[in-house]
Parts: sequence; C-alpha cells; structure tokens
Amino acid sequence: MAQLKKSYLIIFGLWIILSITARFTESSLLAGLTIFYTGFLPFVAALLWLAKSTTGTNIRNYFKNWHIGILSAWFLFAYSIYAKKWAAALLNEIFHVDANNLGITYTLLAALFTPFGILYQSDILSSAWVAIIVIAVVIAGIFPLLLLLPITLRKLAKFIGITFATVFISSFFVGIIAGLIHNKDMFIKEFALWADFNSAHPCSDDWAKQSQSVLFLGGDRVLAYFPGKPPGQQFSAQSCDFAKRF
Repeated sequence: MAQLKKSYLIIFGLWIILSITARFTESSLLAGLTIFYTGFLPFVAALLWLAKSTTGTNIRNYFKNWHIGILSAWFLFAYSIYAKKWAAALLNEIFHVDANNLGITYTLLAALFTPFGILYQSDILSSAWVAIIVIAVVIAGIFPLLLLLPITLRKLAKFIGITFATVFISSFFVGIIAGLIHNKDMFIKEFALWADFNSAHPCSDDWAKQSQSVLFLGGDRVLAYFPGKPPGQQFSAQSCDFAKRF
C-alpha cells in the first residue's frame, strides 16, 4: 500500500509540475502534453491500483487470460468508434469542415486526446466545483462543534489539516482542468495550422494576399486562415484560382 501511495504521489506530482509550467510559459506544446497527460491520468491511476493493490490483484486473478482478451478487444473497438466520433465533431465545431480534411490533427485528437474529452466536460466540471464549495462551507460550519467532542487537539488538528488539504487539492485540480478546457480549442487551432494548413499554395485570388495559409478541401475550395481578423472570423472558405504555374 505504501508503494501504491508513492506511485500516486509521483504521477500526480508530475501532473502538477507539467500543468504549472504550461500555464506560466504559455507553450502550445506543453499545453498539448498537459491535455494528453491529464486525459490518461485516471487510467494510469486505475492500472496502478490493479497492479499493486491487494483488491486489484484479486480482481486480476479472478479473470482468466481469455476473459481479459475479449474484454480488451471490445473496449478497444468501442473506444476507437467513440474517439473518431468525438474528434470529428470537435474539429467540425472549430473549423466547420469535414474532419477528414485535417488528417494529421484528426489522427492526433482521436488517438491521444479522446480520454480528456470523455472524462472532463464543462457541465461535469461545473457540478464538481459547486460540490467542492458546498462541502467546504459545510465542513467549515461543523468545526466549532468538533471542539465540543471528547477528542484530542492533535487528532482534531490532523482532521482539519487533511480536510483543508483535500479541499485545496480538489479545487486546484478543477481549476487547472477548467483552464485546459478553455484553451483546448486554441491549442487545436495552432496545431492544425502547423500540421495540416499550407503556407505555400497556388491560389492567385485577391484574398490570398491577406491569407497566411490554406487547407485544401477538394476541387477549387480551400479554407483560408486570416490572422489579422478578429477571433471567430479568422477561418473562411474560399474559391481558389489555380493560376500559378510550376
């Protein structure tokens, strides 16, 4: 059990360091890595519990190898379908085009970021934040009553310390996750601009002079990126006149 607690402290400590570094450096690469690590954090914790805890060992021993194989196959099948659906819907919401046009970004989101989208949603996070506030208020209200109980000051201080630490860590975790959700679309846009958009293109239209890069949609249609426009108007579908000669 001590080894399991140590492992939990290590993986959670790495998450805190990564989250704080990404927040203060405002690095897109670190933000993406934080989103990826945050999404897989509960799964890593569950695997550690199954591998090192007594209960987890008993559960693993209960299932035979062929049981695990069948369950794993069904899980991967269901996960792959949901991952592609989630990534396609998110890209369509951001760029308003078919996700298949953003092949590299689509693959990255489906493979690495789906756990984040499954576990951390705005409505769930809002409910968790409200629950933390309610619990904190209730606990703060019963502290004076604890002084009347026949318990030592040492035990009372330990209980208060653990309670405040739990509330603080929970609120810190929810706050970091809320920040990642808020900045998720921005990171995806920056990655897509780097991975799937093209700064060199044969479009000779007037709009191409103000555009920084384009995403080819098929035929003569492209999705142009205009960095000088306000947010929400930076991506626009255009017709491309392929007048450039090679």
